Amino acid sequence: MIKRLGNSFLHGLIVMAIMGTIGYIVNKTAVLRNIEFLNPIEQVFDDFDLTDIVFSKLTDRTKAYPDITVVNIGNLDRAGIAEVINLINQNNPKAIGIDVQFEFAIDSTQDALLENAISNAKNVVMVSKMISNPNPKIQKADHVKINYHRFTKHTHTAFANFITKGKGNQLGLSSVRSFSPKEKVNKVILSRGEEKFDTVSLKEAQRKETIEYAFGVKLAQLAAPKKAKRFLDRKRNFEWINFMGNVNIDGHTNFNVLDVQDVFAAQADENAAKGFKNVTKDKIVVLGFMGANLQVRSFDDKLFTPLNENYIGRSAPDMYGVVVHANIISMILNESYINETPKWLNYLISFFVVLFTIMVFSYIFIKVGIWYDALTIFIQLLIVLGMVGLMLLVFSKYATKMDLGLGLIGIALSGIFVEIYHGFIRKLFGWRPPNERKPVPQTLEGESE
Repeated sequence: MIKRLGNSFLHGLIVMAIMGTIGYIVNKTAVLRNIEFLNPIEQVFDDFDLTDIVFSKLTDRTKAYPDITVVNIGNLDRAGIAEVINLINQNNPKAIGIDVQFEFAIDSTQDALLENAISNAKNVVMVSKMISNPNPKIQKADHVKINYHRFTKHTHTAFANFITKGKGNQLGLSSVRSFSPKEKVNKVILSRGEEKFDTVSLKEAQRKETIEYAFGVKLAQLAAPKKAKRFLDRKRNFEWINFMGNVNIDGHTNFNVLDVQDVFAAQADENAAKGFKNVTKDKIVVLGFMGANLQVRSFDDKLFTPLNENYIGRSAPDMYGVVVHANIISMILNESYINETPKWLNYLISFFVVLFTIMVFSYIFIKVGIWYDALTIFIQLLIVLGMVGLMLLVFSKYATKMDLGLGLIGIALSGIFVEIYHGFIRKLFGWRPPNERKPVPQTLEGESE
């Protein structure tokens, strides 16, 4: 029994070695990427992550942090945005985030109004943008482009970049699932209006390597510095976003939300003024574009996220960028981060599950022969469902991503490789399964052989 088990274990390791070798060759030669009929399948699943199912169908969206208010600026000009900031500032918010690009000067009167509004507010954060080093030898985003200096000199700056992956849909939009908490900056690039309007020179804008924080992280630092510090103490190069809510066209929202007309209505109506105060006083208020108004669908500054109802083959982006920032702030202030199982644990689980599967398939091939195909397909289905269920359970219960993708691929291919090994390779060396061996001639008792 022990000898048979040892042989089965040895054969399992050999099959896995064959699978690994062929997989390595295929990966290095990019064979599959050149097979045309796989392209439609690749495009559908390229932007899919298994945990999207949990976010899209199982997320408890009542847990979004209650002290975050998202304000739609609509199509307001700079004077209108200045007025919105002034109204919000009257209620002493903890911090104001402005997710709007003001790259250059356009009108002296409007610019003066906006600068005055920003300078009178406290804890204001204005978006910047991380861009790649122009030196092709330095594959790194270490330059930051800031807005018009007339405004940014009164604010903190923080980059709005997200980490996107996949091809998205026919519009070329991608999904956002993660972001970098902070980046090292070697150079500040001024706005496009610098030569004509900015009073600071480019040389003065150059500075030694500093840290630029993500937009949501900087707002969290200003509102709750201890929580933000605990988040940054994780010292991760990137963080998965724990999405907890959205602002939808049908009115279902998970954050406090104000449309552009709601802000100005607070000036004329006492009840509206009370409601406005309730969602701005001591709150983190984030201004950004969410359509001309919340009842008008717009794709500008909109992204795919795991909250998209159609998590495979998506048709339309589902979340404005300003709401993604709100989710990042919510995650930090709730201290509800997404963790990952160690790579060694993922590989270890995948290794033993695939090895066990190969050993079972080898036994079936040798002992049951004729039922091999039907049994292996059924067993593969059960094991794959079990592994997928395990990953979903761990993510849903413990907010931890477990990546057993390598094991799933191994299980999907194990049936074919077991058949190749036992049915072809071993036979080349004279081995035959019991059902193919010739019977040993029997001799009658007393007769000589």
